[in-house]
Amino acid sequence: MSTWFGPQKLPTLAVLATVALAAALAAAVGHESVRSGPASRQIRQGKAMAEVRGKAVGPMSASSRRGWDCQVELRLQWVTVAGVRMPSDERIVLFARSRSCLLQQGGQYRARGLLEPSAYGRPMPWLAVEGGLKEVRPPGPGRRLIARMQNAFLEQASRLDDQGRILVPGLTMGILGNQALPGSGGSLSRPAVEPAYAARLTQDFRASGILHLMAVSGGHFMILASLLVSIMRSLRSPPLLMALVLSAAYLGLGMLMVPGDSVLRAQAMGLLSALALAVCRPAQSLNTLSWCVLLVLILRPSMASSFGFALSCGAVLGIGLGNRRLTALLEDHLPALLARPLATTLCAQAGTLPVQVLMSPGLPLLAPLANLLVTPVVDAATVTGLLALLTSWLWPPLGLLLARLTSLGTGVMAFAATWLGEAAAPAAWPSGPVGSACLLGLGLMVVIDHRLVRLIRTRRWDRSWSAVADEDSGVPFRPSAWGSIKVWLRQTYGLLAQLVFKKQPKLMSSDEGRFES
Repeated sequence: MSTWFGPQKLPTLAVLATVALAAALAAAVGHESVRSGPASRQIRQGKAMAEVRGKAVGPMSASSRRGWDCQVELRLQWVTVAGVRMPSDERIVLFARSRSCLLQQGGQYRARGLLEPSAYGRPMPWLAVEGGLKEVRPPGPGRRLIARMQNAFLEQASRLDDQGRILVPGLTMGILGNQALPGSGGSLSRPAVEPAYAARLTQDFRASGILHLMAVSGGHFMILASLLVSIMRSLRSPPLLMALVLSAAYLGLGMLMVPGDSVLRAQAMGLLSALALAVCRPAQSLNTLSWCVLLVLILRPSMASSFGFALSCGAVLGIGLGNRRLTALLEDHLPALLARPLATTLCAQAGTLPVQVLMSPGLPLLAPLANLLVTPVVDAATVTGLLALLTSWLWPPLGLLLARLTSLGTGVMAFAATWLGEAAAPAAWPSGPVGSACLLGLGLMVVIDHRLVRLIRTRRWDRSWSAVADEDSGVPFRPSAWGSIKVWLRQTYGLLAQLVFKKQPKLMSSDEGRFES
């Protein structure tokens, strides 16, 4: 027990306790701030006509509500109900039709409509606008350029097959093709994708455990960071310049993506890692994740109730805690080409399972196999997708070619999701906090059991070795299954070679004796 709670572990335990306390306080503050907003107070009393002014925090997307053409999320500045104007910092979902679907991300708008509670999805007020929409301030030049790039990319992606139209925009910029409004200027021409096919594909990705590939994750930032770091190190750049380049790249990539909770987590961790690089300190994933959670929850308390943010943090936590040890264990039995991605997948899956159970009661048993099948093509498809996003507005044929290459990778993902999603349904598991507590307890038991077994084996081996050699140094040798197979194949080949070469002289001697006779 001293190795788990000794003096060396006190800083780690203190950081974990601080993060847990900050998360609890932020959840309470965020919940209370949402409940005390003017829009939230009004919808608790009932529906009402209201006038709002706010900023669009994301691009327009296809409406998930029947009877409406588009929707967008607004961060409010003030709300007017019954002639009383009240300041607000809430977020609402605005639904509009036809010409009102021209809102651009980053612009400020004034709208009038029916304020009502949400019927599904996130507990966020809805505003149904019938036509009273006015632009107060257009987005800046940089945001307009990004909107042009995104529209050009969506136009090229709309020329792909059905799975490409859906998955290529989702993998590249975080919005599925059937949810986007393609065309420049926000035209309402819907993509020719059957809603039933899109729903079935999404269900297959969820059942196979690779739903995260339909949205932007930290992989985009890791690929960009590894590429830039390799280039800057080859040029022998100083750490400060490298940190500035990485920070600018993280900010630019975050602006290209559709705003999301996982994008926010990846961007915040990237900036903290760049700060550590600037002061010549090694970047540690767990410490960076702890500071990221602290800062995000303090600045945006509503993230404490976000499933996307929790899933992203859980995946990073699982990889940071067990990836290195599990990789070393699997490399004893599998080639490194298979052991490393499988270890990363298992660790990320273990870190996100308690949150997944809160969302849907069920354990995707084939998730490791599905992630192992799609891992070889994910990075390549991500790179070609980002290149298509950057070049579609400058050279459309090149953008279309890169989008088609990305579609080849997403085709492999769709095949793996359909094959494995239909092969086995997720295993039943208790839902809600009870299921999450059971998973956490099971994981804790596995960790304790592993450490106890390792401690017993180490002490037993130490006693046996000290009795023979009177020394306490060295590590026990344990041949792996893959190494045993290679030794068996080598020995079998050697035995067969000896048999073949021994028979050949005997045949030659008999022939020579017959010739002499």
